[in-house]
Amino acid sequence: MGETVRSVERQDVAAIADMFARVFLKQRSAPAAGLAHYFDDILFPRSASGEAPRSRVFVDAKGAIRGFIGVWPRRMVMGGRTIEAAAAGSMMVDMPQEHPTAGARLLRAFLSGPQDLSFSETANDISQRMWERVGGERLPTISLDWLRILRPAGFAVAAMGRSFRPAWMLRPAASGVDRVIEAAGANRFLPTGELSGFHDADATHEEMLELVPALSQSYQLRPDWQSPALPLLLAHAEAKERFGRLYRRVVYSRAGAPVACYLYHARPGDTARVLQVLALPEATSVALDSLLRHAASLGCVGVRGRAEPALFDALVSRRCVFYHGAAMVVHSRSKALIEEVRGSRALLTGLAGESWNRLIGGSFA
Repeated sequence: MGETVRSVERQDVAAIADMFARVFLKQRSAPAAGLAHYFDDILFPRSASGEAPRSRVFVDAKGAIRGFIGVWPRRMVMGGRTIEAAAAGSMMVDMPQEHPTAGARLLRAFLSGPQDLSFSETANDISQRMWERVGGERLPTISLDWLRILRPAGFAVAAMGRSFRPAWMLRPAASGVDRVIEAAGANRFLPTGELSGFHDADATHEEMLELVPALSQSYQLRPDWQSPALPLLLAHAEAKERFGRLYRRVVYSRAGAPVACYLYHARPGDTARVLQVLALPEATSVALDSLLRHAASLGCVGVRGRAEPALFDALVSRRCVFYHGAAMVVHSRSKALIEEVRGSRALLTGLAGESWNRLIGGSFA
């Protein structure tokens, strides 16, 4: 039996979960049962109505699963017409030194699928180069992350704690330092002022089901929010234990009309993770002000998210730091479609991409 790439099958789930735990979670022991259950749920959704799974596995000559690429099909609207797209994520190869072509073969299998547009918002440097070798390209304006520090001492401890867990013991001391700085009025990072002419509030799950489609209308390229259905995406995004609780917020104009909404995960003493910010073009600044103020009120030490081009000017004016975390890469057999995507106001991240799923941020204990 030779090496091969094929569609994922249900009996592959345990091997995929074990590989994910080793490659991405850096676990040496067997993964918790919850991880395999989640892979089963996301790869073989009950709502798929018998549709064959699009994710792929790489199988070595002995029949062992040694690679995987997750494929999440979705229907999108582009300039008033419907196109079929697919997002790729969680591409991994076990023992890549023994299977140096596995990643490229998985990617080619994905790109040869029936979709008009292929993309990934989480490509690392190696993945990006593979995409470029087969005709894909990086969208530089969507390949940046942004960071806004709120409490400098707490942020420093939280950053150290991600690679050196004992650093979390310094959190009480850092919190004390930040309180002293704030009491002296010397913390220039905390947002100040009111939302002049606007007000914000928590939003329910049901309200988000209306707000997200309505506020994404200004994007030339956007999901149709029906395939997969938005309620499913929001349900998956609800539980990201490593990032904290999910907060849903809406911003209203003086007349009471919703002009922006956002979703983010947060917990006190840590950096909040933004999943999505959607706003009318004239309300991007107030949306970010609302987000930063709310995160600060929860005790967050910073806020980070994807630097959508629609938010860029407002992020710059709020002293946010930009850095390259992962690349947004796209591919299509139609050069005309790529040109159209490159020149459009495109919504491809967060709920529109692959960051909604629990493979990013879940703990699966």
